Parts: sequence; C-alpha cells; structure tokens
Amino acid sequence: MISSVDIFLIIGYFLIIAVVGYLSSRKESKEDFFIAGKNLGVFESICSLGSTKISAGIMFAFVAFIYLFGISALWMIFGVIIGYFLFLLFAIKIKKEGDLNQYYTMGDYFRHRYGLIVGKVVSIVVFVFIFLNFSIQLIAGSKMFESLTNTHFAIGVVLFSTIILFYLYLGGFKAVVKTDVVQFISMILFLFILGVFLFSNFEYIPSQWEIMNADPMAIISLLLVGSILPFSSPDLWQRVFATKDVKTLKKSFIFTIMLFALVGILLSLVAIIIKIKLPGIDPEMALISGFQFLLPSGLLGIGLITLFAAIMSSADSLAFVSSEMLLYNVLEFKRTVGNLKIGIILILILGSFSAIFFRSLLDVVHLCLGLYAIISSVVLMTWFRKYISRIVIISGVLIGVLSILSTTLIMGIGKYLIIVGFLGGILGMIIGKCISLIVER
Repeated sequence: MISSVDIFLIIGYFLIIAVVGYLSSRKESKEDFFIAGKNLGVFESICSLGSTKISAGIMFAFVAFIYLFGISALWMIFGVIIGYFLFLLFAIKIKKEGDLNQYYTMGDYFRHRYGLIVGKVVSIVVFVFIFLNFSIQLIAGSKMFESLTNTHFAIGVVLFSTIILFYLYLGGFKAVVKTDVVQFISMILFLFILGVFLFSNFEYIPSQWEIMNADPMAIISLLLVGSILPFSSPDLWQRVFATKDVKTLKKSFIFTIMLFALVGILLSLVAIIIKIKLPGIDPEMALISGFQFLLPSGLLGIGLITLFAAIMSSADSLAFVSSEMLLYNVLEFKRTVGNLKIGIILILILGSFSAIFFRSLLDVVHLCLGLYAIISSVVLMTWFRKYISRIVIISGVLIGVLSILSTTLIMGIGKYLIIVGFLGGILGMIIGKCISLIVER
C-alpha cells in the first residue's frame, strides 16, 4: 500500500510542475502561447519530443504487450526507431515549408496544399484520434489512482484534468515545453533507478526472450504501428514547427531516437520481471501492479512519479493540440489566445467524460491506432507526390474510416485495426485516383 513518504514525493512533484507551468506563463507573447516562439533549442526539443512520445498509453500498452507476448513486443520499439528516422527526412521538408507559410498544425499543412475541404476532412479525423489519445492518458492515470487509493475512477479523471488545466490555461504551449523538460528528466532518471533495483528480482526464462514469440499478425501490427505513427502525430508535427532551425531539428531527433531505444530496453526488462514475479494479473494493470507489489516505500513513490510524468507530459500536449485542431482547423475560429483558452477548457471537460465512458485502455489504444494509420498512409503519399488530387486524399480518408468502422462492427476492436486502417487508406486513395481519372476524361 502507498505510504506517507510516497504521497509526500508525489505531492512535491505536482507542486513543482504547477510552479514551472506558472512561471513559464509570465511575460509571454502570443507566439509563445501558440508555439513557444518557434525557438526551441536542442535540449528543449529532445525533452519535449521524448516526454510526449513516451506517454502513459505507450508505457502501459507496451508493458501489457510484453506481458502478453514476451520480448517480441520489442518489434514496436524497432518500428518506432525506423519510423523516427524516416519521419526526420520528411520533417526537414515540412519544417522549411512550415516556416515559409506559417504552419502551426498538421491541418494547416493540408489546408495550404490542398484547399479548405481537404484540410477540414483531415483535421476532423486527426482531431478524433488525438482526442482519443488524450483520453487514453486520463484513463491510464485514473486507473492508477483508483488502484492506489481505492477511490472512484472518476475522481482520478477530475484530479488529472484539473492539474493539467491549471498550467495549460496559463502558459499554453510554452508551459507544455517547460514542464516537459522537468518530466522527461524525471522519467529517464527514475526509470533507470527502478530498472537497477528490480534487476535483483531478475530470473532468466528462455521462453520470455524469444523475439518471434508473438503471432505474425501481432508482430506486423507492432512493427507497423511504430513505423507509421510519427507521420500522423500532430503533437510531433507541432514540435517540428516550433524548433529553431533544421540543424536543431536533426540533432533533436537523433538524440531522441537513442533515448527512446534506451527507455524501450529498460521498460522491457521491468515488464518481464513483473510478469515472472506476478503471473496471472491484468495485463493492462501490469505496470502499476508490479510497482505496488515489488517496490518498497520511497521507491514506489519514485515509480509513481515516473508514470505521472509520462501521463502529464503527453496529456497536456495532446489536450493543447486537439484544442487547436478543433477551434482553428475544424470550426474555423479566429486564432486568438482567448479562443484557444476556451478550447482547452472544452477539451479537458469532454476528455474527462470520454475517459469515464471508455475505461478500457487497450480498446481505445487499438481504435486510436487504426485512425492514426489512415492519416499516416495519406501523409506518406503527400511526401512522395506533392501534387495529388483532392479527390484522392478525401477518398483515402473516408474509405479508411469506413474500413475501421465496418471492421469494428463485424469483428470488434482488436490489434488488426492498425492494418485495416493503413490498407483502407491506401485502397481509398487508389479508388480516388480512379474516380479522378474518370472525372478528368
């Protein structure tokens, strides 16, 4: 059970984050609130990229996959490393284009290139999955809070939403970046300490170290999700637009990839130790259960801070980006700080209701990844061919969404949705190309 020492550490962490968020809002310009003044250096970019992508959803889901498949869940980390290297090549291109045309979001990219209708269709789908991703962070944090304190799930949702609202409303994207620095350093340091301590419980079991242990469908899904995820991550795009220059962008991505690989290895080790010591527990709660039962007082607080840092650093960024997408790319509101603050409040309220409604972490993850895959297929096509018919893009998005919905109704939510979404997007663009050719004739 959580001790007074652990509670003291967690309260201290939340106070530090609140203070950092408040201080970042002082003497802040409009450009700071929207995109941190487009002046992120290498260190800030690394911390912001790393803390956002090493989210609670990723940590909980990855440990759950390790619990289910053993070390073969590392295919997801391999995919992320490949995806980040590929996305870096694309990011250099959109950074130059974004600086030239004043892009703030992924929706701005599609609207400027392919017109209002395409920008709006893409923005609606992007908003849905980025909002669902925000809900995932709230679900993960609230499940953890519920497990530790035996209070109702909804209380945890309200608590996390309130803390995020405090500094996000005051400081905007600049507060997101400043708090990311603190949270990323906390995650890396504490995860290393936990890995060293838990290694004393390590026991080598050959079956857990077979890289091909998962079934082929699971391996393809894990590899695919890592490879294509960066291309459809609006929070990642925003950090690309916010960096100081291309040189800073390159250095930030290379160091982030190295750190992500390190975190993947540490998490894998922790997850396998938990699986060996605590067989038969709920995979979704494997990480928090492992911390509860295997860590002594003090170290449990450090473990919980690691998870809270992952939750907060991702949730605040996702809430901010989804607010921008909804207000400016979907509803076409004027781009002002006041409007965005109203949007932040609205997203946090809706996200709280969404988290309470879903509650199942892996279901939302699978559904979210399927929608991510649709947009990734479209973004990749715009990379290979700049001049694409609007019909092709709209067809790719709509048929991809229909593929996800029909598969969910027939087969339910599962790991196959990411493959369905990616192939559905490609099939839709092929159909759109055929329609475009017929219209031209």
